Formats: sequence, structure tokens, C-alpha cells
Amino acid sequence: MTADELRAAIAADCPHRLDDYDRHLAAAPAGWQPTRAFRVLWWTEHHISSSDLEARIGGLYQQAQDSTNREEALGLIEQAGELRNAVQRRVIKEMGDA
Repeated sequence: MTADELRAAIAADCPHRLDDYDRHLAAAPAGWQPTRAFRVLWWTEHHISSSDLEARIGGLYQQAQDSTNREEALGLIEQAGELRNAVQRRVIKEMGDA
């Protein structure tokens, strides 16, 4: 997948993330093509941002921020991380050796 193809998917499914993606690309040297790590990161962001997971993860982070209990806050952050990791594992599996 090229940078342009990934950008088109983000533009179509989660345009609110397009500025972030463009800033990442702008920091790359001319002619650079996305590495596997870059594609995994942004396909993960795409899957999260184009689904209800974005609100769910955001809600967990907000609850953690609002919590006055350290252990509760850490548990909420851990839940958000587990959701993100599950999506990333799925992305890596879908990508295969690409």
C-alpha cells in the first residue's frame, strides 16, 4: 500500500485524522514510501478512528483523567491500551508479510 492509497482510505473513512496523517508524511524525506511500521500504525489508527472504538477508547482515557483513584485510572488506561493492541494485532495479521 502506498502513502497515497493509505491517505485516500483515511480521507474516506476518518477525515478528522487526515491532518495528523499529513503532518507525519510532511516530516518524511522526499520520495519516501511508508515502512511496514508506518503502515501498521496508520492502519491501526484508521480502524480505530473509523469505528466506535475511537469514542470507547477516548472515553476510557477521559475516565482515567477524571479519576481521583490512581489504581482505577491505571486500570482504565490499561483497558484502552488492550483495545488498541487488539486492533493492531488484527492489522498485522491482515497485512501478513506485506
